[in-house]
Amino acid sequence: MKRKLKRVLIAVDETPSSQTALEQGLALAAGEDAEVVFVHVVSIAGEQFVPDDHKPDRVPDRARTQVLVNAETAADAVGVPCTTELLVGYPPSQIAALADELNVDLVVVGSRHLSGVKRFLLGSTSRALIGDSTRPLLVVPETVPEPALI
Repeated sequence: MKRKLKRVLIAVDETPSSQTALEQGLALAAGEDAEVVFVHVVSIAGEQFVPDDHKPDRVPDRARTQVLVNAETAADAVGVPCTTELLVGYPPSQIAALADELNVDLVVVGSRHLSGVKRFLLGSTSRALIGDSTRPLLVVPETVPEPALI
């Protein structure tokens, strides 16, 4: 029996890998008639070292960023219903907590393929999410090959 996606969480930011994840996540959601929740997390330096209560820290009054506005526009263009969430904190923990709270079927994030020192200094949200999330996770590389033609 095929499991149908009902709700997909797509993490968005200003990076090219995020744009690719947005496109792939919307394509999946459109094919499954699923709704999408876009999340943008404003990072706080050192937040990953502070214990959390596994609850998303929302910005009050449903504040929005240009990243979320652009994501919403992209969803509207392909007819996928969506909502947005703006959170503050350590992105992997916040994304994982929101995914659990909303009971999503899939979390979609981009991967920048950082190496060595850059990964250490900048961190890797997708790698950390593998350990933090209890939900299925799709990590989309910055460049995705075109689908095979049959």
